[in-house]
Amino acid sequence: MNFANPDQALIHRFIDGGSRPMPFDANPMARALGAELRGADLTAGTVELAFAPQPLFIQGTGVLQGGAVTAMLDFAMAFATLAQLPVGASCATVNLNTAFLRPAPQGRYIAVGEVERRGKQIAFTHARLLREADRQVVATATSTLAVVPAPAA
Repeated sequence: MNFANPDQALIHRFIDGGSRPMPFDANPMARALGAELRGADLTAGTVELAFAPQPLFIQGTGVLQGGAVTAMLDFAMAFATLAQLPVGASCATVNLNTAFLRPAPQGRYIAVGEVERRGKQIAFTHARLLREADRQVVATATSTLAVVPAPAA
């Protein structure tokens, strides 16, 4: 299979490998956030990612910086979209709205992304970010992603 997007290749390796947790290996930001692919349900259009952000993402008040929180949600929505696209296709975020519901102290987090609706050119998604310890939702997001077709052979 010819993957234009290394993140899509990771999703397929995850599914083909029995869905065992798998760290991101192709994205520097994901590595810095301690990202790991934990679950994918292609029928439901959902992806679950785990994160253990490095201390560099902690603000002076002891909570995660909002951009890091948003990045985790964006990864979840993009991965949910990539999981549903044909091999070689990709996606790009064109709009993203984040709601910060409560402080996010340093720790481990779970992001669950879901595709609400996908057409040929656009996908509508949403995600939630939960503290792993108590599953409390700390932030939610919605996003519109452009679908980028696979390059012509």
